[in-house]
Amino acid sequence: MDIFKGFIIFSFTVLVGVFLGTYIYKSSNINTKETFSENNKIYLLQVGVYSTEENMKKNTKNISDYFYYKDKDGFHVIIGIVENKNNYKKIGDSFGISENIYLKEVVIDNMEFIESLRQYEKLVESSDNKNIIVNAEKQVLSKYEELVLNSE
Repeated sequence: MDIFKGFIIFSFTVLVGVFLGTYIYKSSNINTKETFSENNKIYLLQVGVYSTEENMKKNTKNISDYFYYKDKDGFHVIIGIVENKNNYKKIGDSFGISENIYLKEVVIDNMEFIESLRQYEKLVESSDNKNIIVNAEKQVLSKYEELVLNSE
């Protein structure tokens, strides 16, 4: 009889805990998706949007390494990706582009890419060698394409 009494008390306690937990969760105003996303803002270093692929190729002959994507606005040319906005000038200078870099804010949830980006940003921040910076950005763009774009 003591086992049955213990089982009833245990079951009652679990049910009360579940109901209270559900009530507290539903009454809270925490938006977990929004909270998580705030920390995953990255910035695409966009140097142009072109209406046709031909125009894009003609106008990017002087840029050695970039990637592009197409959406309803046209062909977007991206030379780099940063999490820290302060690094964009250094990357632009390494590509020989000092003007007309638009920081396009994007929120992503791929933590593998975010961690990789942070490592490459440390390299960019600590180097003044343009070749190292350009090569780091080539790797970042490749990782973005592999981990983010190809997984969508």
